[in-house]
Amino acid sequence: MNFWTAVKSCFRQYVGFRGRAPRSEYWLWVLFCGVVSAVLHGLEGGAAQGNPGPIGSVWSLATFLPGLAVAVRRLHDTERSGWWLALPAVVMVVLGLAVGAVMVDMQGTGGRMSAEAMAAMSPRLVALLFSAAAWLVVVGLFLVWFCSRGTVGPNRYGPDPLPAEAAA
Repeated sequence: MNFWTAVKSCFRQYVGFRGRAPRSEYWLWVLFCGVVSAVLHGLEGGAAQGNPGPIGSVWSLATFLPGLAVAVRRLHDTERSGWWLALPAVVMVVLGLAVGAVMVDMQGTGGRMSAEAMAAMSPRLVALLFSAAAWLVVVGLFLVWFCSRGTVGPNRYGPDPLPAEAAA
């Protein structure tokens, strides 16, 4: 699959969560969205502001659903359910709660970290470290899954998206 075919396929299947997507479709979509986002960020002065401008925000909203859909189809190609995409969200919520708990504890001590304050914070710090480690494991897992070759031939999510001669 070439670059523009992949981009057109993702826009054509804007919210198409059924079927399968080969590695090329997924990664070319990621490249396309990343390049366009970087260009818009630069044009809108995002480097100075530290956040996207209005056009970049609209772009992000417009490409969120097709990006989610192609990620689900990519997981389908590797014989996995799209519900696996909930795992990073759960880990991010836990990580956010752990960061918030540590921040609240730090504010409660007035910024002074005595031995007693550190001892009181230690369970929250351990939770923060474990959730950060879990985030790294999840990112690595998804990177492996998205880079893995899809199931050759049909699977429970549909026919092989690659022609037989390309898969061989």
